[in-house]
Amino acid sequence: MTRGTGSPTDNLVLSGDPRYAGLPDTPPPVTCEFCGAERYTEGIFILGHVMWYPNGVRHCTCPEGLAKHNREQADYEAKKEAERVAEEERKQRERVRRVIGNSGMGERFLQRTFGTFITNTPDRKRIKASAQDYAENFTQQLPKRGEPLPGRNGFIITGTKGTGKTHIAAAIANSLLNRGTAVICMTERDLLDRIRRTYSRYEQDDESAVLEVYKTVPLLIVDDIGKERPTEWTLATIYSVIDGRYERAMPTIVTTNYGATDLVKRLTPMSGDETTADATVDRLIEMCEGIVMSGESWRSR
Repeated sequence: MTRGTGSPTDNLVLSGDPRYAGLPDTPPPVTCEFCGAERYTEGIFILGHVMWYPNGVRHCTCPEGLAKHNREQADYEAKKEAERVAEEERKQRERVRRVIGNSGMGERFLQRTFGTFITNTPDRKRIKASAQDYAENFTQQLPKRGEPLPGRNGFIITGTKGTGKTHIAAAIANSLLNRGTAVICMTERDLLDRIRRTYSRYEQDDESAVLEVYKTVPLLIVDDIGKERPTEWTLATIYSVIDGRYERAMPTIVTTNYGATDLVKRLTPMSGDETTADATVDRLIEMCEGIVMSGESWRSR
């Protein structure tokens, strides 16, 4: 901290200013490695003293100096963004653990990996390769601030019983969990039961906070959607979760035995009003790529 010899018109000062250049605490100039120009340290004049900024050496304005400064600034911003993402992922894992306990996956899900997925047909080999690529490059599926939305970043996996729908979805979940990514993966029934039980532990005002975990977890997998006959509450809850993820562009995977038209019917409650069921399926179609274990287009079913 250096006592100044005058009061500059601007509180921001440079070490090359003649009023401060000769004082003991003033940092010496730094020579530009590219053009040889002298670069000075920035400081701030406060109450008759100058406080020099640590690492406050101004970048040179020559083309090479500007290019280096821009690279360093980009590297710094990328590092800060990576730290922010890592901290958000840690907080998300903690929110999931607090509300449902880890991923909520039962033993039958945990045993299903890419290594145990049978690839006895070209279609199954293609589906496995696509799912592995999705898991390995999952960060590309997540929305990022200041960038275009990722588009269809989930899957609707259909097929008859025993074709491997649950296996391939669980393999994606296990791959991501091994990388430290927070995932919720459970059947539609288990998902609704877990939400209902969690509600009982919270005050009514906190129910939205419970649903927020399901809406914001990096990947939500709902197995066997449409298997259970819905009530008004279950449909409203499913729609709230799916719509919340739709609005946030969060990756979602569902497995089902039904095509789009039949799934709407399966999600429609006893009242017969298909409005919410249709909106739920419509959002899933917009959010997700279709995979049929037979290899046909899901939308054409």
